[in-house]
Amino acid sequence: MNVTNFPNLQDSPFEREPQTLRGMTDDRSQKRNYIDLRHLVDDKTVLKNPHKGWFWHYVDQGLIRNNNYRGEHDINDGLSDFPGLNHLYLRFDWSDIEKEKGVYDFSPLEDIMELWGARGYRFSMRVCTFETGTGIGASPAYVFEEGAKCYSCRGGQVIEPDYGDPIFLCYLEKFMQAWSAKYNDDKRIECIDVGTIGTWGEGHTENGTQHIYPLDVVKRHIDLHCKYFPDTPILCNDDHVAGRFGRGIGEVMDMLEYVESRSIGVQDDSVCCDGYTEDCDYDSMRAPWMFDRIYKNAPTAIESQHYTSCLKTPHYYRDGLTLMESLKRSHATYAGFHGYPRPWLEKHKYIAEYCANRLGYWYFITAATVPSLMTATAYNKVELEMENRGWAPAYNSYALKFKLTGEDGDEYVVNTDFDNRSLMPSQPQSVSLRLDLRGVPAGKYNLSVGLFENATPILLALKNHIYHNGFYKIATVSVKVV
Repeated sequence: MNVTNFPNLQDSPFEREPQTLRGMTDDRSQKRNYIDLRHLVDDKTVLKNPHKGWFWHYVDQGLIRNNNYRGEHDINDGLSDFPGLNHLYLRFDWSDIEKEKGVYDFSPLEDIMELWGARGYRFSMRVCTFETGTGIGASPAYVFEEGAKCYSCRGGQVIEPDYGDPIFLCYLEKFMQAWSAKYNDDKRIECIDVGTIGTWGEGHTENGTQHIYPLDVVKRHIDLHCKYFPDTPILCNDDHVAGRFGRGIGEVMDMLEYVESRSIGVQDDSVCCDGYTEDCDYDSMRAPWMFDRIYKNAPTAIESQHYTSCLKTPHYYRDGLTLMESLKRSHATYAGFHGYPRPWLEKHKYIAEYCANRLGYWYFITAATVPSLMTATAYNKVELEMENRGWAPAYNSYALKFKLTGEDGDEYVVNTDFDNRSLMPSQPQSVSLRLDLRGVPAGKYNLSVGLFENATPILLALKNHIYHNGFYKIATVSVKVV
């Protein structure tokens, strides 16, 4: 085609106008003083925030006796590149710490916590009283020598305690007093889970007597943890509840209601295991309905099958998709697995990243409404449109603050009474906040917002170039004289 034959051909006189605004295709600007912040949202960067994320099952089935915590990992590998790795899980045995009656040696735990705490990690704990190896196992021998009832299992290969025996419970409580004195309200501890009853501390008695203990015995073990760790988050095991189906649905619901009444969380150690993957839904969870009730008030933790076992059954593990689906379905705050994390991370980097933000809370601010502000009054209203795109609410209270930075560099921080725990998953909220600007001089300011746990900033899903010292700049405002 010879375009030079067109008699009206001319250069375009029009200025270029954008017609496709990627990420912003509706008009939300009809509200007066409305500031659309969606172009500042960052849902790709992995945020490392407290009280959420991945954990590594570092100590497994015996701390000292089997040296399982030494494992195959390189002690010099601090795993600083693991997205959202929050804490190490220390599942130790009662007899590892109390080798002699009334003598408690926590130094093996302290050695681990000193090394890994210096690398920025926190810790969760479970103490077990029954393992599946040979001999007496996880409970000290003196307990049975003093008359506590116990049972010979698996042809005499292993001894299991009677978890309701009064002598057993008496000495267990003395141990828990010592454990509590050492670690209750220790800022290094993320949570404690109830592991003093059942095989591997999971609440069931498989590989043991296979006896379902009465409700009052299970509640007694939960109560001991609540009594001695009143300042530490506590989780029970899903088997404490769902493992009671053999006694009828009435006992299951009784136990679930008791767990709810104690405001404790739940941990499931069994996702991606062969039997559950065959018999349950895609997520391999036996009782997902239980987590629907618990997560609204307390955190949930999901632990996968041993990774080496998952590699043997790839049609169950599905390249990690089964695990990811269980995390979403259970509203998980924490997720972990057995085995050295390095091989898992090399194969599943993007799953690690994807889940790191979504485990627990994940906060967005998508818009703000900021009218002209008035000095010398507490009656200034700012609205934020906020979203929690994580799989669970936060269970810790964080302080929402505004900062006004003047043209001369002077800064004024204003506190609010916002409760971040009200931000439930997938429920966007318009949050109305009152700013007390008494003491703030009239003038022009950059307005920034931040969320804090004491002095620790909580990172928001906003672009880094507007971030400074825990605050994100969202607007330029004028503060006028009333």
